[in-house]
Amino acid sequence: MTTISQKDPVAEAVKNMIPPDQSGVVYVAKRYIIEALASGNTNAFAFAVQNPEAVDCIVTNVIVDITTAGGTASSVLDVDVAADATSTGDSIIDGLNLTATGVADRHDDAGTNGGEALKWDKNGGANDYVTGKILAQNAASLVGTVIIEYVPLS
Repeated sequence: MTTISQKDPVAEAVKNMIPPDQSGVVYVAKRYIIEALASGNTNAFAFAVQNPEAVDCIVTNVIVDITTAGGTASSVLDVDVAADATSTGDSIIDGLNLTATGVADRHDDAGTNGGEALKWDKNGGANDYVTGKILAQNAASLVGTVIIEYVPLS
């Protein structure tokens, strides 16, 4: 088994992280965007992140870490890939409870309509945002972080 140490030269450490060459196989690393959640009233956006890449990507997961609950009963968050910073949907996470602290993601807390990995169009494309919209009730006390996990397609 190959191990990596902080004492290894950078080039050697990187080489050890990448699998061996295989004809016709391309390896890419997952990337992560970390943003603070914004508190807000009903229909406000807790986050809206535009794809920073010049290529299409696949959003493989969205992780929401709520450190301070939103504060109003029934407040929920919907997460989706969208056309702009003011559009939303619920294909990634549907109805995440904002009145409790904890870590949630599309795998364990998808809700009724969520749970999908989605194509995220390149920067400037038709659907180049991932948004999280506060619904049902205000989340004026919301504090936390969102982590968008994605893989560039080229």
